Formats: sequence, structure tokens, C-alpha cells
Amino acid sequence: MVIFFLHFMQPFPEKINSYLIFALASVVQFYAGLDFYRSAFGGLKNRIADMNLLVVLGTSAAYFYSTLVLFFPDIFPEKLRQFYFDGAAAIITFVLLGRYLELRARNKASDFMKKLLQLKPQKATVIVDGREVQVSADSLVRGDLVVVRAGEKIPVDGVVVEGEGEVNQQVITGEPIPVLKREGDTVIGGTVLENGYLIIRATKTGRDTLVSQIIALVSQAQEKKPPIGRLADRIVAVFVPAIMVISIVVFDIWYLLDRPDVAFVSAISVLIIACPCALGIATPIAVVSSVGRGAKEGILIKEPSIVEKINGINLMVFDKTGTVTEGKPEVIKKLVYDEKGLEFLYPALKKSNHPVSSAVLKTIPESNKKLERFEIFPGRGFKAVVEGREVVAGSFQFLQENGIKIGSEGQTTAFAVSVDRKVVAVFYLEDRVKPEVKWVFAYLKKKGIKTAILSGDKKEYVERLCRDLGADMCFGQKLPEEKYRLVRSLQKEGYRVAFVGDGVNDAPAMAVSDVGIAVMQATDVAKETGDIILLKKNLKLLIKAITLSEKTLKIIKQNLFWAYFYNVIGIPVAGGILYPITGMVLNPVFAGIAMSVSSVTVVLNALRLQFTRLEDGDDKGDSIG
Repeated sequence: MVIFFLHFMQPFPEKINSYLIFALASVVQFYAGLDFYRSAFGGLKNRIADMNLLVVLGTSAAYFYSTLVLFFPDIFPEKLRQFYFDGAAAIITFVLLGRYLELRARNKASDFMKKLLQLKPQKATVIVDGREVQVSADSLVRGDLVVVRAGEKIPVDGVVVEGEGEVNQQVITGEPIPVLKREGDTVIGGTVLENGYLIIRATKTGRDTLVSQIIALVSQAQEKKPPIGRLADRIVAVFVPAIMVISIVVFDIWYLLDRPDVAFVSAISVLIIACPCALGIATPIAVVSSVGRGAKEGILIKEPSIVEKINGINLMVFDKTGTVTEGKPEVIKKLVYDEKGLEFLYPALKKSNHPVSSAVLKTIPESNKKLERFEIFPGRGFKAVVEGREVVAGSFQFLQENGIKIGSEGQTTAFAVSVDRKVVAVFYLEDRVKPEVKWVFAYLKKKGIKTAILSGDKKEYVERLCRDLGADMCFGQKLPEEKYRLVRSLQKEGYRVAFVGDGVNDAPAMAVSDVGIAVMQATDVAKETGDIILLKKNLKLLIKAITLSEKTLKIIKQNLFWAYFYNVIGIPVAGGILYPITGMVLNPVFAGIAMSVSSVTVVLNALRLQFTRLEDGDDKGDSIG
């Protein structure tokens, strides 16, 4: 920017101004642009001519031509004493901007690995010679007896040998309701014992645990995810050698025609006019505009290549809990037989921290009745005494076990309440589906994109949900490793998969998919693994993301077309094709201007993304923002 200011405004005397521009341009050319030289020379050693070589050729021609004009002006006719320092600096700056966008996301890898590792507790309590001893969790070995109390993380994969309690497995399986674990049941390291007491015999420790496998799978998937082959790079492989040959041929022709002045000017003009300013910024400037527009809409695009990848998606796989559903149980129906009886339920529910209790608590009136006794029965319910009245609440089976007559609960989760052995209310709960999901599924199908639900939750419930939403594929009761392998299997069948999820359990599948999309309430690990983060809750943002990708890719292709079309017209003119007719040679300064005009055209075309309407699929104009 300073170079451009000095070049056009010329605030100092001409000589001082020129030397300042030279000094600043030298920093850009040989410090900021050093990697281009290294890569270009490295490519030449391996007989590869890529964008780096074209950047070096074009900027070096402009820079060294300008340097000769500055220090040895007498060797040039007066009309050829022009500076192109600003053009060289601009090319390096914009191409570096594109590379910065490409590489930024890769530096996030260590961050999400740290978050995965945080799932593992640092300490564990083991039984040694009948005594409880606290040790480092990393030192546990297979066969150790590990003690876990309410509120603690389970440090290993293992089998319960004593005790019972409810384990919150949502971080691994996606199930929103804690699961009762008793003797003989398996538990997963990284999950949390919400209540109860367990003694676990370790079956997997260290790198064999499920959490460690998740870390390994995410890492492996990221390493294998290939960078997308840029259309520009494929063309440059032919374009660069062609420009070099054209420049040499132009020089030779005019030199043999005894016009060395025309030969030199034309050869330089060819290199300058072909310099890949428009070509170099065609993709990154569109991506910059796309990322900015996406952020305005609540779509954070972390990986620039995703704007191209998402356009080819033909299967969108959704996690269930927290993605398709709200991620917590809600009361969908309640039958109240005795309104006053609920006054005795309120203080007992307030004592419980179970998700079902919390959901029911929101639907009943407050009460100041005094709680005298409270006892939890993990996985079944609780008993309480409130001002001398006996309250029994929980599953239908739990009430029946306590001699209270009640019928069958049906398919949904039911929570029944009795006061003094009389049923006063029944609450039916379900993890509610987000209101826009069915509509999004239908719209994706209309776009030719198949949909699937992939969940760790019960198979029967997932299948019923798939039928209700019209999903093309359905996969229930899948652990993180199974989700990962299923996505890989779908890819081998020819699908280009986008995975939409929110939990640690989704991270491996999200990482191995062609496009990983994390929803707003996602865990930090899911957000770090995902290529796109939806910053608002509405899943209609998926449609806007697809539309944005389509429009961005279209603009990138337009930019590349105009960049090359400009070269097809400009290069023959720069080479002197009009000289026999007009007696004029394209002055390098006009070659530089033409190069700048092409760049401005590309930038303005890309900026259209900021104002283009993004379809969210709602013909009624329902705004997502």
C-alpha cells in the first residue's frame, strides 16, 4: 500500500520517491517473495514449471527492468523509462494472501488434539492389596481394579465388577440420557459417572482405549485428506513453459529482423502482461469474499478448498443427537390425574440432576413443600418423602416393582409419578427433532443430494426417525470407530460425503468425510475437526452453504476464464503483432496497466459475492439471519 501511495501520489522529490519505492519493493521481492524463488528453483531441479516459476519470472522481469531504469536510465530510450515496482509487489502480496488462506487451517491440528486428550482424566483410583490408591491414569494396566465415584470421569475402557450407577455417554455415543451400568456391563473411558459407585476392571488402557482410537483416527484421516487440485495449477503446468517460449521467440524474431529495441521491449512486455496477477488472485480473492459473506450469514468456512469440495457432495450424513434433534429430552405429552399431587413432586425433582427430571421440572408449577428424604435408584427412578407423603417416580417398571399399578409405557420414554402409592401424573418425553430438519431433508433430496442419519442411539428409534424425515439411509447404535469406517465404506461406494455433527463421537467420521460440518452447539473437538462451522442453530444454513459454494466456484471459473482470455489477447499484442500494421510496440507501462485492469476485473467480479442473494430454499423469503 505504501508503494502504491508513493508511486501514484509522489509526495517527495522524484529521485527520493523513486529510491524509497525501490527500497520497499526490494523487501517485498526478496523477503516476502523468497519462498517463490526457493520453490521455483526447487521445481526446476525436478523439471516442474508451476505457478511459483511464473510469479518469479513475471515479478523479476518487472522488478529488474525497473531497477535498470532507476540506476542506468541512459541505456533506455526516454519513452521506455518506466517503473513497475508496484506491479511486482502487488503480485507477490496477492498470491501470498491466497497461500495464507490455504495453510491457516492446518495449524489448528494441535489444538483439537489437545481437546481430545482432555477427555482423559489425569488421575485414577485403583485398589491395591485391598486399599484405594491414587495413581496417574497413564500408568494403569490391563486387569487393574479402578474405583469411580459420582461426578468422576471413567479413566479406562473396562467391565463393571461391582456397584451400579448412571453413566453419561453422550460425549462418545451421542445418547442424551445417562445409561445404567451394573456388574458385567462395559464402560468407556472419558465418559462420566453421574451418580452411583463403580469398581471397574480395566480391559483397555493407553493407546487401546476408545478415546485414543478416536485421536488416532482423526489424525490419520486428516493426513489422508488430499488437497484439491486447482484448475489454475493444471493450466499453469502448460501456461508457464509456453510463456517462456513465447517471450524467447518474440525476442529472437525481432532481433533477427534487426530491431533489438523492439525485441527487448516486446519480450519484457510479454512477461509483464502474462504475469499471473489476475491468475494468482482469481481463486484466493473469490475465497476471501466467500469466507466474508459466509461469516455474515453465520457460516464459518475454515478450509478454503471446501468451497470447491462441497459443490460435489452427493450424500449428506447427519448425526442424530444435537444435530437433527435438540440434544436433550423434552416433555411432548403429559397426563395429570391429580394437580395437587404435583406439589409433592416439585421439591424431589429439584433435588435430582437427571436430564429427565430437569425436563419434567420445567412443566410443573413451583412448590415450597419440604423435602425430608431422597433416594436415587440409577436407571430406574427415585423415592422421596415430602412432608410425610411418599413420592415414587421413574419408569413404569420401577413403579410396578414398588407395587404401584400402572400400564405399559409404549415407545417413547415415559416418567410416571405416584404420591402415597397413587399415580398422579405421567410425562412422555422425547429428544425433539429441530423444526426445520424435515424441510431441509426434502430440499436436499430435490437438489439430488441423498441424506442419511448415523447415530449411536438405539436402532429402533433411529429407524423411526429416518422414516419420519424421509432419509435415504439409516444407521443406528454406531460407536465412533464404526461411524468412521461407515463413512469410509460409503466413500468407496462412490459417494462424496458431507458429515454434519456436534460431538466428540463424530470427530473421526467428520475428519475422514469429504466435508465436515459442525453445528453451533458442537463440542470444541467437533468444531476444530469440521471444515465448516454453522454459527446459528438453524440447519437451513446448510442450504446457504451449498448455494455459497456453487456461486463461489462459478465466480472462480469466471475469473480464471477472463484471466486466460486476457492473456490470449494481450500476449500477441505485447509480442508486437500490431507493429507491422501500426508501427507501434506495446510499451511495458501499458502492459502493466493492462495487467492491473485484468486484476481489478477479477476483484470486482469476486466482490459480487458480497451482494448476491444466497438461496436458503425458502420461497416465502424466510430469513435465516
